[in-house]
Amino acid sequence: MVMSNEIEDVVCFTVPYLTPPSGNHYKKPTMYTGKDGYAHRGFKVTPEAKAFKDAVAIFARGRTVAPATKKERDQVRYRVGVHVVLGAKARMDCDNSAKVAIDALQAAGVLHSDAKVIECALTIDRDDRANPRTEFFVSRMEDK
Repeated sequence: MVMSNEIEDVVCFTVPYLTPPSGNHYKKPTMYTGKDGYAHRGFKVTPEAKAFKDAVAIFARGRTVAPATKKERDQVRYRVGVHVVLGAKARMDCDNSAKVAIDALQAAGVLHSDAKVIECALTIDRDDRANPRTEFFVSRMEDK
């Protein structure tokens, strides 16, 4: 596969076999010792969520819709479509999985900030359970 450093208007790709974990399985509470030496409460990304983010980065292959300059990044907004095809016996709520999917796109560099996503559509397909996957469609929307 060829890695691309070109900025594209639309990026579409599929992550086979994986669907985004639920928001309930995205981060788990943890205790850690801070630089100040005291115990603190925080959250740690689950192995399931990390694996999904890594898979998104691999299948995005370095493609991005994020502009190169800060001035352009301030102007841009994103439209994201996520189509999830569930595997056998899998369950999912739309509202719990969009956060993980968009965070994975940001971590992969497909978009520069999840705060700039102004349209998001997540659809769930339960008809092709023999072929689970997550399909991503990301595009830029320039301010006029």
